[in-house]
Amino acid sequence: MSFLPIAGRLVVMTTMFALVAYTAHAKKPEKDADILGTWTLTKVLDSADIASLTDQQAAALVGKVMVVRRDSVMFNGELCRGPELTRRRHDTAKYVRDGYHARVGSLGLPDIVMVVDLDCTEAFLKEREKIVVFWQGYFYDAVRRPQAKH
Repeated sequence: MSFLPIAGRLVVMTTMFALVAYTAHAKKPEKDADILGTWTLTKVLDSADIASLTDQQAAALVGKVMVVRRDSVMFNGELCRGPELTRRRHDTAKYVRDGYHARVGSLGLPDIVMVVDLDCTEAFLKEREKIVVFWQGYFYDAVRRPQAKH
Protein backbone atom coordinates (compact mmCIF):
# COMPACT_ATOMS: atom_id res chain seq x y z
CA MET A 1 0.00 0.00 0.00
CA SER A 2 1.34 3.40 -0.96
CA PHE A 3 1.64 6.33 1.40
CA LEU A 4 1.07 8.89 -1.36
CA PRO A 5 -2.52 9.69 -2.20
CA ILE A 6 -3.55 9.06 -5.80
CA ALA A 7 -3.34 12.78 -6.67
CA GLY A 8 0.21 12.92 -5.30
CA ARG A 9 1.28 9.90 -7.35
CA LEU A 10 -0.27 11.50 -10.43
CA VAL A 11 1.76 14.69 -9.90
CA VAL A 12 4.97 12.71 -9.39
CA MET A 13 4.37 10.59 -12.49
CA THR A 14 3.45 13.62 -14.63
CA THR A 15 6.60 15.44 -13.47
CA MET A 16 8.77 12.41 -14.24
CA PHE A 17 7.19 12.06 -17.69
CA ALA A 18 7.77 15.74 -18.44
CA LEU A 19 11.39 15.49 -17.31
CA VAL A 20 12.02 12.43 -19.51
CA ALA A 21 10.35 14.12 -22.49
CA TYR A 22 12.38 17.31 -21.97
CA THR A 23 15.63 15.35 -21.73
CA ALA A 24 14.82 13.38 -24.88
CA HIS A 25 14.14 16.57 -26.84
CA ALA A 26 16.97 18.66 -25.40
CA LYS A 27 18.96 20.35 -28.11
CA LYS A 28 21.91 18.23 -29.16
CA PRO A 29 25.10 19.91 -30.32
CA GLU A 30 24.94 20.61 -34.05
CA LYS A 31 27.11 18.41 -36.22
CA ASP A 32 30.27 20.33 -37.19
CA ALA A 33 29.46 23.07 -34.66
CA ASP A 34 33.18 23.28 -33.86
CA ILE A 35 34.01 24.49 -37.40
CA LEU A 36 30.84 26.21 -38.66
CA GLY A 37 30.67 29.94 -38.06
CA THR A 38 32.59 33.14 -38.57
CA TRP A 39 36.32 33.18 -37.87
CA THR A 40 38.76 36.08 -37.69
CA LEU A 41 42.39 35.50 -38.64
CA THR A 42 44.45 36.87 -35.78
CA LYS A 43 48.06 36.03 -36.53
CA VAL A 44 50.39 34.61 -39.18
CA LEU A 45 51.99 31.56 -37.58
CA ASP A 46 54.31 30.24 -40.30
CA SER A 47 54.52 29.45 -43.99
CA ALA A 48 55.05 26.40 -46.13
CA ASP A 49 58.20 26.10 -48.25
CA ILE A 50 56.16 27.16 -51.29
CA ALA A 51 53.60 29.94 -50.91
CA SER A 52 51.66 32.05 -53.38
CA LEU A 53 51.73 35.15 -51.18
CA THR A 54 54.52 37.39 -50.01
CA ASP A 55 55.04 37.90 -46.28
CA GLN A 56 53.45 41.36 -46.62
CA GLN A 57 50.40 39.98 -48.44
CA ALA A 58 50.03 37.26 -45.82
CA ALA A 59 50.24 39.81 -43.00
CA ALA A 60 47.55 41.91 -44.71
CA LEU A 61 45.07 39.03 -44.25
CA VAL A 62 45.27 39.27 -40.46
CA GLY A 63 41.93 40.66 -39.30
CA LYS A 64 40.05 39.27 -42.31
CA VAL A 65 36.99 37.10 -41.74
CA MET A 66 36.36 33.55 -42.95
CA VAL A 67 32.79 32.27 -42.93
CA VAL A 68 32.32 28.50 -42.84
CA ARG A 69 28.84 27.20 -43.70
CA ARG A 70 27.61 23.77 -44.65
CA ASP A 71 27.29 24.78 -48.29
CA SER A 72 30.23 27.18 -48.68
CA VAL A 73 33.34 28.80 -47.31
CA MET A 74 33.93 32.49 -47.98
CA PHE A 75 37.30 34.11 -47.44
CA ASN A 76 39.03 37.13 -48.93
CA GLY A 77 36.51 37.41 -51.76
CA GLU A 78 36.79 33.73 -52.70
CA LEU A 79 33.83 31.43 -52.50
CA CYS A 80 34.39 27.71 -52.07
CA ARG A 81 31.19 25.79 -52.74
CA GLY A 82 30.26 22.47 -51.25
CA PRO A 83 32.89 21.90 -48.57
CA GLU A 84 32.79 18.29 -47.48
CA LEU A 85 33.74 19.12 -43.89
CA THR A 86 35.21 15.64 -43.64
CA ARG A 87 37.51 15.05 -40.71
CA ARG A 88 40.67 13.08 -40.34
CA ARG A 89 42.89 12.65 -37.32
CA HIS A 90 46.62 12.88 -38.10
CA ASP A 91 50.02 12.90 -36.48
CA THR A 92 50.51 16.67 -36.69
CA ALA A 93 54.24 16.86 -37.42
CA LYS A 94 54.13 14.20 -40.12
CA TYR A 95 50.98 15.61 -41.75
CA VAL A 96 52.28 19.18 -41.90
CA ARG A 97 55.72 18.06 -43.07
CA ASP A 98 54.41 15.68 -45.77
CA GLY A 99 51.43 17.73 -46.91
CA TYR A 100 52.75 21.26 -46.65
CA HIS A 101 56.54 20.93 -46.44
CA ALA A 102 56.41 23.03 -43.30
CA ARG A 103 57.42 22.83 -39.66
CA VAL A 104 54.82 22.35 -36.99
CA GLY A 105 56.64 23.99 -34.07
CA SER A 106 55.12 27.45 -34.31
CA LEU A 107 51.54 26.32 -34.99
CA GLY A 108 50.68 25.47 -31.40
CA LEU A 109 48.78 22.34 -32.39
CA PRO A 110 48.50 19.14 -30.36
CA ASP A 111 50.59 16.11 -31.34
CA ILE A 112 47.52 14.51 -32.92
CA VAL A 113 45.28 16.96 -34.74
CA MET A 114 41.81 16.86 -36.29
CA VAL A 115 41.96 18.21 -39.85
CA VAL A 116 38.74 19.48 -41.47
CA ASP A 117 38.45 19.66 -45.28
CA LEU A 118 37.02 23.05 -46.26
CA ASP A 119 37.20 22.32 -50.04
CA CYS A 120 39.57 25.16 -50.94
CA THR A 121 41.78 24.63 -47.90
CA GLU A 122 41.96 22.90 -44.54
CA ALA A 123 41.47 23.91 -40.95
CA PHE A 124 43.15 22.32 -37.95
CA LEU A 125 41.11 22.21 -34.74
CA LYS A 126 43.34 23.82 -32.14
CA GLU A 127 41.22 24.29 -29.04
CA ARG A 128 37.73 25.44 -28.21
CA GLU A 129 36.87 28.45 -30.40
CA LYS A 130 40.33 28.42 -32.06
CA ILE A 131 41.57 26.89 -35.31
CA VAL A 132 44.60 27.09 -37.55
CA VAL A 133 43.73 27.91 -41.16
CA PHE A 134 46.03 27.22 -44.10
CA TRP A 135 45.66 29.78 -46.89
CA GLN A 136 47.85 30.11 -49.99
CA GLY A 137 50.96 28.84 -48.29
CA TYR A 138 50.52 30.41 -44.84
CA PHE A 139 49.19 29.14 -41.54
CA TYR A 140 47.03 31.52 -39.49
CA ASP A 141 45.57 31.45 -36.02
CA ALA A 142 41.84 32.15 -36.16
CA VAL A 143 39.26 32.71 -33.44
CA ARG A 144 35.51 32.31 -33.65
CA ARG A 145 33.54 35.53 -33.68
CA PRO A 146 30.60 35.56 -31.28
CA GLN A 147 27.21 35.04 -32.92
CA ALA A 148 24.93 38.03 -32.99
CA LYS A 149 22.03 37.79 -30.54
CA HIS A 150 18.60 38.21 -32.11
